[in-house]
Amino acid sequence: MSIIIHPEYKRLKNKLSNLILECETLKFQICPELERRYLINFGILEFELYKKDVELAKLKRKLQLIQIQINHELEIDIDEINERLDEEFDEYEENIKKQMEELQNVLDGFPEKYLSKEDEKRLKLIYKQCVLKLHQDLNPNQTEYEKNLFLEINNAFKNGDLERLEALYYLIPNGEFDYVSDMDRLKELIENIESEISEIKAKYPYNKK
Repeated sequence: MSIIIHPEYKRLKNKLSNLILECETLKFQICPELERRYLINFGILEFELYKKDVELAKLKRKLQLIQIQINHELEIDIDEINERLDEEFDEYEENIKKQMEELQNVLDGFPEKYLSKEDEKRLKLIYKQCVLKLHQDLNPNQTEYEKNLFLEINNAFKNGDLERLEALYYLIPNGEFDYVSDMDRLKELIENIESEISEIKAKYPYNKK
């Protein structure tokens, strides 16, 4: 006896898989790429501006400390003033070092090549098939093997590793999955993912696009 799946259920399931693909693409590919490009194009300028701001604030504070010693008719002790400045601006200097390291890490990790348009399309197509077969929202009765396999698939998609994704796709077990025929649940999942997509697009780095 064959089971007839309601067309609306199929439509909702397909919509959910498309939204999952869009959300994962935003998180794993588009946003990281936007962040790299933003940091490379503007991060260096922002870093230099921050350094200049700190230098200016330090000079102003130095003049202020000198003036205090003059007002108290004390002998100006530059070494003492410099020591105090180092203490007061220690946190800012640490921020400068941290920002410099972050920028260097981005520059060191910037990819030398990208997937072609054709390979990128194939990557998304294969990933969508994996989502349909293994994503927990569409297939709640996963085995441990399937859960671990989907984690590997997510990593391959995140890294844009088409060859590995293709290999992992063929490891998905054959057979039917127990689909949840609850359209209200599907609608709820769709709303949740649509909300997550909206949040991603409203904040950094997507809002720098």
